[in-house]
Amino acid sequence: MKTSCSTKLLESAGAKNIFLAIDIAAELGFDGINIDCIDGTYFSIENFSFLKSAEIVRYAITKEIEIQCLSIPPVDFDKGKEEIKRLNKAATVAHALSCPLVTFSTSVFDEKNTILKQYEKTSEIIKKSSQFAEDFGICFAVEAAENSLIDTFEKSLQLFVDVDAYNFGVVLNSLSLNRNDEKQVRSDIDLIGESLLLVKITGEEDKKTMNDIVGKLNQNGYALYISDFRVSSSKETRIELLNFLKFIKNINLNK
Repeated sequence: MKTSCSTKLLESAGAKNIFLAIDIAAELGFDGINIDCIDGTYFSIENFSFLKSAEIVRYAITKEIEIQCLSIPPVDFDKGKEEIKRLNKAATVAHALSCPLVTFSTSVFDEKNTILKQYEKTSEIIKKSSQFAEDFGICFAVEAAENSLIDTFEKSLQLFVDVDAYNFGVVLNSLSLNRNDEKQVRSDIDLIGESLLLVKITGEEDKKTMNDIVGKLNQNGYALYISDFRVSSSKETRIELLNFLKFIKNINLNK
């Protein structure tokens, strides 16, 4: 199982740019990084310079760090062609960075439009951009988010079915499987099947759930990334990340 760390979290651990994020991820023992482009301050898809992509990729290779994922702002169903263009740009940036996956959530529910209309428009945007991204060997994945059109994991699985694209899948936020029944957790992960492209850990999971989830995912070869911890200093962040990796390694060794 490969593990990566969000640049948002690496920033709180002291990284002020993408190169320092790669340094810290390598120092801590991660396999890769997840570039968080959502707020646009750390890394911007819109202002990305393709002239720098080779430099970033080469630097990551020297540190034995993979750029595993780009996380971009939510898909806005109401922007149509503009959103398709934005997703297409994200796919080309990911390709330039040798990054296989782009993830996103959906926009906040709009009471002026019916759920069906929003859903159909969102599905169509993703479907069209997935066709474009497939030519670059890039996958898209949707993550359920509170107060958005796709606000449950079950809805993200339905979107996966409706988009019906070879290179479209889902992100699993492990809190949605935060149960005490080990058999149920394993059954749910089996049900997800080929739609699951990435697992997101928030740092709030209980240890038993983590054992159940990671143990099962390890068997299936999925990628895992840590996105957040509630800490107040760069030193505390690094300590928590090291503890997380140690915990994951122990689970892997016991499976």
